[in-house]
Amino acid sequence: MGVEKKFEVYIEKLCKRIRNKDVHASIKLEINDHLHALKEDAMQRGLSEEEAIDKALNHMGDAEVLGKQLNKTHKAPMDAKTILPVLAASLFGLFVMYYLQFHSAIIELHQMNVFNKSLVFYLIGLLLMLSLFTFDYRRLLKYSNHFYVGTILILLLTVLIGVRVDGVPYLNVGVASINFTEITPFLLVISFAGIFHSWNWKENQKSWVGTGILSIPIILLATTGAFAATFISIIVCTVIMLVSKATLKQAITFSTVATIWPIVHLFVQAQTYTLTSPYADLKLGDADFIGKTLHDTPSFISEVHTDFIFAYTIYSFGWLAATIAFVLIGYFIYRISSTAKSVKHVYGKLLIIGLAATFTVQFILSILTNLGLSVLPGVAMPFMSFGGSHILLEMIAVGLILSIYRKRKTVDQPLAYN
Repeated sequence: MGVEKKFEVYIEKLCKRIRNKDVHASIKLEINDHLHALKEDAMQRGLSEEEAIDKALNHMGDAEVLGKQLNKTHKAPMDAKTILPVLAASLFGLFVMYYLQFHSAIIELHQMNVFNKSLVFYLIGLLLMLSLFTFDYRRLLKYSNHFYVGTILILLLTVLIGVRVDGVPYLNVGVASINFTEITPFLLVISFAGIFHSWNWKENQKSWVGTGILSIPIILLATTGAFAATFISIIVCTVIMLVSKATLKQAITFSTVATIWPIVHLFVQAQTYTLTSPYADLKLGDADFIGKTLHDTPSFISEVHTDFIFAYTIYSFGWLAATIAFVLIGYFIYRISSTAKSVKHVYGKLLIIGLAATFTVQFILSILTNLGLSVLPGVAMPFMSFGGSHILLEMIAVGLILSIYRKRKTVDQPLAYN
């Protein structure tokens, strides 16, 4: 074996014991420099090159032992400040589902087994979230166009063959009917983060092409009548534009034009039916601080466990419980927004900011709708509202955020993707 080859073999054997591959490059460089320094020192004392190499290796110690020590030092960090409020809010939502199924006066929800189904959704979501923590989110970059095309195709199918339930478009996939519109903003973030992470908005042709790419899903969403998802997606697209270095004028022009049709469509549709909270007839002052169980069954039973779970929490469990839920989700959004500032990788920064924008707008619209301050229907409360598709996508999004946090200090040259 060549004398220099011994160093390479030693370093490779050492790195096999270090699970966090993000630090392999820096460790290899550091150990290699240290070994060469030890070798030079030994040679200056009169040893031959081969003897000096053996001396340096002996000084460093057993590669497996040192590797285990470095593995403990460089373990990938789990962002507890992000995951804890998510778990707490999820448990709170699960508790509400338990109450709705076993202790409320709403027989329909008893028959739906909302707690049993929610428990399954949360457990699967938790597994997906923890799995994605160890996943290198940068692998998604090359599939950005695939996510975009897939999202467009799903929206087209929803428009063409989707079935409406209480005004919400569902797509029948055989085993289940799924509301793809409510998870579309998350899919758009994943696709747009990759497409626009190195987009040149200053180039005239690129600017028009980029605007067209952003507009297509907005038009399709507006066509489905999923107003909440449409407005969330518009704001997310605007944020993506600004973070990817589009000018303020370009972003404002896009968002202004994009909202015209949805607003007109919403206004026209609002003339045919009323979009109000099932608690619209109740005053906020009717709710206690700690809470009491409602004696009256809400008029819109089908919405209590989904769109209006926050209002149900206020009137059934009191303002204290609602405030705790608000703080948990609010802190989660604040945490991921703060994490975005420390992300060095351009794609990762765009991805986490897009997800933060999605959660923020969804959360705000849900609160406004529940308090009767918004006419937008179909706004799920993050981590709390009943539903398999949005719970799973939200947990997947958290898993990606944890993966980004784990690699937040990694700096890669952005790929020439466009």
